[in-house]
Amino acid sequence: MHGVINLYDPLLYPKVSQGSMAPGPHVAESWKVDPDGRTYTFKIRRGIKFHDGTELTADDVVFSMQRMLALKKGFSWLWLNLLDPKDVKALDRNTVQFRLSQPFAPFLSTLTQLFVVNKKLVLANKKAGPYGDNGDYGEAYLTNAEAGSGPFQLSSYERSTILELKRFPDYWRGWKPGQIEKVVYRVVKEEATMRTLLTSGQADMIDQWRTPVTYEQLAKAPGVVVDEKPSAQLFHIQMNTQRTPLNNIHVRKAIAMAFDYDTAIKQIFKGALQARGPVPLAAWESYDISSKDLDKYGIVAYKYDLEGAKKELQLSGFKPGQIQLNYVFPEGGNLQRQAGLLLQSSLNQLGIKLNLQELPWARIVEMSASESSTPDLAAIFDTLKYPHPDSHTYGMYHPSAWGSYRTISRYSYPVVTALLERARRATDPEKQMELYLQATGLVVKDYPSIYVANPMHRVALRDNVKGYRYVGLLGYDVAFYDFTVSR
Repeated sequence: MHGVINLYDPLLYPKVSQGSMAPGPHVAESWKVDPDGRTYTFKIRRGIKFHDGTELTADDVVFSMQRMLALKKGFSWLWLNLLDPKDVKALDRNTVQFRLSQPFAPFLSTLTQLFVVNKKLVLANKKAGPYGDNGDYGEAYLTNAEAGSGPFQLSSYERSTILELKRFPDYWRGWKPGQIEKVVYRVVKEEATMRTLLTSGQADMIDQWRTPVTYEQLAKAPGVVVDEKPSAQLFHIQMNTQRTPLNNIHVRKAIAMAFDYDTAIKQIFKGALQARGPVPLAAWESYDISSKDLDKYGIVAYKYDLEGAKKELQLSGFKPGQIQLNYVFPEGGNLQRQAGLLLQSSLNQLGIKLNLQELPWARIVEMSASESSTPDLAAIFDTLKYPHPDSHTYGMYHPSAWGSYRTISRYSYPVVTALLERARRATDPEKQMELYLQATGLVVKDYPSIYVANPMHRVALRDNVKGYRYVGLLGYDVAFYDFTVSR
């Protein structure tokens, strides 16, 4: 994703300059939505050039969406049941129309993930494949090449090793003095090596996936700054609501009440915000939803109450010593391990045995695919997939989404299902948000997860690197076009 955001342009872009994740103009400079909520017409900005000099037109946007629908990969799941390829049309050289099968409230938000490819270049490099005249849709070619219009061009690429980018001189947003001309993105597996490269000035920036302790240490190093902000990410411990005894709400509530949230926030996540339900607070704020609004719908933070947890366990009909559960977390996931140990300690006091299992991430994803292998509990970090509350409501709690690591809870409540479906179909923005709030409030009351934290997002940079800003959407914070470096 870090390469994509620098090599390609999406149809819409979060309103970063306004401090919002809500979608704003980018390749599309304007749009209108018909009253039925199904027809979206976009005006494509004139003068955008691909890296081979070809002008980006409506045909390229149509091709990019139809290619996504055909390949059924990446973010195509956002549109597969919503758009028929024949309903994506270029009305003229600079006008695109999408006709949805039904109203879809977060549609504009999802278009921040539609990156436009150069139709002419892709088809010139197609190989034989299963997509008729489109061959393989350029899949083999784009494994080691690019066909974008973004601010940077690909210089060299070695999978899992190094990615080098150079400035595209004809980028449509223009260039100012001090902006970056070249980017070298290097994969370094050893954290100690990574720290040394940064503190010695051999690297300008490291990624966001280090522990809070590492960033604390780096913040004290000369010449290094650590940028930290509340993230649009949820850390939660999902509970499989379809399996005994977790299909009993009193058991789930007892487990959630036994978790020590204050200790987790202060000692494990180091300053994170305590989560209020599944939707990261930043996502609500982008739609002007306040804390008072969340209170009104019962979207509150869970509280540690061991005595209350014991009472809930009594109400469940299970006795201490009768429950044994498995908690899975990804290999190398130190934060997930610490959260598991904290929960294990509390559950011991309830007479519930919790077994911790560290597994390869691929194995957890595989287990999540079927009901029989889905784990009892799983520690999951879940970042917004598109800037809308729908990402962490429908995408996690509608039964049609079951089968992924995002839906290990396998939650199903017909009232919530209906509310989420109505929310997606609602054409009035205020009504949409009201329905999402109602659904989220009901989910919170059902305890399908232990909602722990919206962790702090941290990156470490040299102090001569300016322009970094956290966006909250996958990869958008490393849009190097915004950066300057003084030497």
